Amino acid sequence: MITTASFGSGFALFEAGAKAVAMGGAFAATADDPSAIWYNVAGIAQQRRGELLIGGTAITFQNSFTGDPNDLFTAGTHGSLYRAHTFVVPNGYVTVPFGGNFTFGVGVFAPFGLRTNWQQPWIGRFISSDANIKTISVEPALAWQTSDGRLAIGGGPEYRRAKVTLVRNSGATNPFTFRFADVANNYLTSPWAHKWGWNAGVLFKPTSQWRIGASYRAAMTMDFGGTATITQISTGNAQFDALVARQLPPTQPVSTSFNLPHFAYLGVATTAIHDWDIEADIVHNNWSRFKSLTVNLLTTPQFSFTRPQNWKSTFSYRLGANHPVTNNWDIRLGALYDKNPQPTNSVSP
Repeated sequence: MITTASFGSGFALFEAGAKAVAMGGAFAATADDPSAIWYNVAGIAQQRRGELLIGGTAITFQNSFTGDPNDLFTAGTHGSLYRAHTFVVPNGYVTVPFGGNFTFGVGVFAPFGLRTNWQQPWIGRFISSDANIKTISVEPALAWQTSDGRLAIGGGPEYRRAKVTLVRNSGATNPFTFRFADVANNYLTSPWAHKWGWNAGVLFKPTSQWRIGASYRAAMTMDFGGTATITQISTGNAQFDALVARQLPPTQPVSTSFNLPHFAYLGVATTAIHDWDIEADIVHNNWSRFKSLTVNLLTTPQFSFTRPQNWKSTFSYRLGANHPVTNNWDIRLGALYDKNPQPTNSVSP
């Protein structure tokens, strides 16, 4: 499946299973394949035989920037583009039932990810020219259902690894020519950081035609250490370059943190319409945790910086349908409405 990214959910990724993606992510009350470990872990209790599911979602997108004609800095700028990238969001799951009513499973998935890499020359390079966030999670899970299959509960710990790369230029005004110039490239990168979280879910079937599912994946704060490599860019003016060289901070250790949100799902599904399985979900992300981004330079703390973010918590609304055509083919439909959590005044490259 190939999809375009709108960043409606910030940099959260919901593409954790092919069936769920085809249904617009409305899967918390269906959860009938091993990808339930992500969408509603209680659902793996429905797996009464061992199953293996491996997949991925290819995401490709393009973006451009046009300057504000009323802004002296960006006026006349147009046609700035992202570098072409295609991302593959991987997922893999295995489930094994045991003891009559129990199922054990392990899932591997990517809950967050983003890259914005601009073609150069790019007028916003002093804010960001490349930002890359990668995550990968491993979750062992256990679920149990009642003997009549009407109620299931499940949960498990989540081990998440993440890394971040931030690249931007620094600029300064040449006092000899009074022209603004690029004077340094700042390359900040971290090794893989890690954190433990948790996930739990419940699935209830009040009647044979109706299902209700709810799940919660805990918020996490990822703390990164790393290195800031600061490389001087020659301007061609020896006097100015010498002046810049005396003022540039050295390559040094850095630290930063990302407050990542929870995922809270509530879904209702029905088979009341003949040969159709229809589900509607509401999903909450508390992006209000992401108030700022601070990069601490540990050798020269006077060069540390903070960028306000002030993101807003959001709800997304998802609707999906599944219609079996033959024993081997289904038609699946999905739609969703997802708001951007980022306020306009903190939008950046």
